[in-house]
Amino acid sequence: MRKLTFIQPSWPVSKRVVCLSTTRQGGVSENAFSSLNLGAHVGDDEASVSSNRSKLDFILAQYANKAQAISWLNQTHSNKVINLIEPKQSGSIEADAAYTMTENLPCVIMTADCLAIMLSNRSGTEVAAVHAGWKGLLDGVIENTILKFVSPRNDLHAWFAPSICQQHFEVGSEVATLFSDYPSALKTAVKPDKFLLDLIDVASIKLKSLGIHHQYYSKRCTYSSDTLFSHRQATHQGLIACGRMANLILINNLPIE
Repeated sequence: MRKLTFIQPSWPVSKRVVCLSTTRQGGVSENAFSSLNLGAHVGDDEASVSSNRSKLDFILAQYANKAQAISWLNQTHSNKVINLIEPKQSGSIEADAAYTMTENLPCVIMTADCLAIMLSNRSGTEVAAVHAGWKGLLDGVIENTILKFVSPRNDLHAWFAPSICQQHFEVGSEVATLFSDYPSALKTAVKPDKFLLDLIDVASIKLKSLGIHHQYYSKRCTYSSDTLFSHRQATHQGLIACGRMANLILINNLPIE
């Protein structure tokens, strides 16, 4: 079995901040969920998901030896943000973003095409993880998360984890109309009444409008990668299920730089 592999940001925030995105490599799940599926809600074998999550816990402990349990959110494409001060039972909290100032407490959201935006101030004293599909973007999940921070906006840094790229994210005219305020994020698709939507561009514009100009990108497309989960790619392949990756950020208990 291959080891777990991660995608991590290159950004100028404190080394106190542990930030990573999992790939689909290194787990025990099979078939459409092969192999590191971390979603307990997608139809995978419960024992396999539990084993995969335990593998992530083990690796996380190597990055932060006092890391607390992961609070797996029940994500519903909402604009709700939870302020984590202690671990929560997996699935007991309905939210699409998590914020914390508590050391060793992971903020984690799952994705398989949607945006995962990881946020931190430069000194690493407050962090957040945001799940932003097109519904969450429209409804203000980014804005609601930024309101949780006490640091000045120009001190905040945002990293875009792997997500679906514009060339593979086709939407109908009804969705495209909702993003008419973001013309740079829309292109006409080959199919009639279809458009290509750039979620990253929308989110970037929103962040800049909030005064957050320090933005960094993984430049990894979930759809075009064979090492990442993509719900849309799975659908196009005729599969009825797709695994989920975890996007995690944590404040390690190191001295403040």
